[in-house]
Amino acid sequence: MPTFAQFKGINNVQPSERLDDSELATATDVDFGLSGEATLRRGFTLASSLAHRNVWEADGFVLATVAGDLTSILPSGARTALYPSLGDDRVWYVKLPDGRVAYSNGLISGIVAANGLSQTPWGVPVPATTGALTDVAGSLFPGDYQYQLTYVRLSDGLEGGPIYTNPVPVALGGILLTGLPQLTGYGINVYITSHNGGDAHLAGMTLTSSFSYLGPNSSLVLPCRTDYLQPPPAGKLCATWRGRSLIAVGKVLMASRPHQPELFDYREDFKQFSDTITLVQPIEGDGIYVGTTAGLYFLAGSDFGGLSMSSDLGGPVVLGSGVAVPAKLIQGGPTEGSAMVCIAGRVLTAGFAGGSVIRITEGRYESGATGVAATFRHANGVPQYIAVPQ
Repeated sequence: MPTFAQFKGINNVQPSERLDDSELATATDVDFGLSGEATLRRGFTLASSLAHRNVWEADGFVLATVAGDLTSILPSGARTALYPSLGDDRVWYVKLPDGRVAYSNGLISGIVAANGLSQTPWGVPVPATTGALTDVAGSLFPGDYQYQLTYVRLSDGLEGGPIYTNPVPVALGGILLTGLPQLTGYGINVYITSHNGGDAHLAGMTLTSSFSYLGPNSSLVLPCRTDYLQPPPAGKLCATWRGRSLIAVGKVLMASRPHQPELFDYREDFKQFSDTITLVQPIEGDGIYVGTTAGLYFLAGSDFGGLSMSSDLGGPVVLGSGVAVPAKLIQGGPTEGSAMVCIAGRVLTAGFAGGSVIRITEGRYESGATGVAATFRHANGVPQYIAVPQ
């Protein structure tokens, strides 16, 4: 093992013949301390001969794809297959404020319970069909009525967005709905407008394929609170920010409604970029760093709808390279608050509150990776940023 009086670090930018005795072009399985001392990295013990992919540590359990199945692994070693045949494509995770973990692989998404033992889809689906209405005797005013249906998840009462119908004449004062789209694990809420149109109000719930309402208009008082809301699309780069869950779908960053991580308004809660998104890294209370295949940007503000975007701060961002880091651990940065580190423009880049950045390894180290799995950790008291090519 070589020793250095003053180790300056890795330098893969200069030709090897121009490096001095305090630099290295590469180093494998070596950790460097705060004073430049070098030590061999510790080995590991094989815990399982099964192939584990997409490993992610939650509170009290670990998630991974094992033989293609999304699997929860408890500290005792007990395993629960949560989603069979999810596949081996990369899975993106985020811990939600209530302790659950949302996941998505770009095609399939879901939420794992806080104990790691079960999962549900991420969001409640919108019904695909409306069934049929028959006019029957009742107490409603004669007129043209619209109705709408929502699913309600029976396990926790979460209600999804509605499907809407066209106006239907009701002359006899009652409504009988048949052929409703039943879904295992869900009830169906039925909302009805006034005879003159307007907002729909709750008429009741059914667990079957039929429903009737024969009461007066005055009993329809509870409005639908999920109008135009939908479950999130299956995307990548999941995150949370100021009570919203975030997910990137191609060139679009989408946000849930505040404190409703499973309900998304596709009409307004999104930000469109010119290039494919490769990084979504919030800064606590201040804004969101978004990287794309063309540049690094900062969305400044405290309200998603009013975020303002900076110009390019650092060049194309490597997919999966963003991690949250305490700002005090970045040399030259603020001494408090949150920060993020990513690979932008081929160099390790730190971003801080307000959109200021430091290109940490500019002129000394460049990465040619196109996709990585990155994390931040302390090893023997030394902060480390690790990015493993994918």
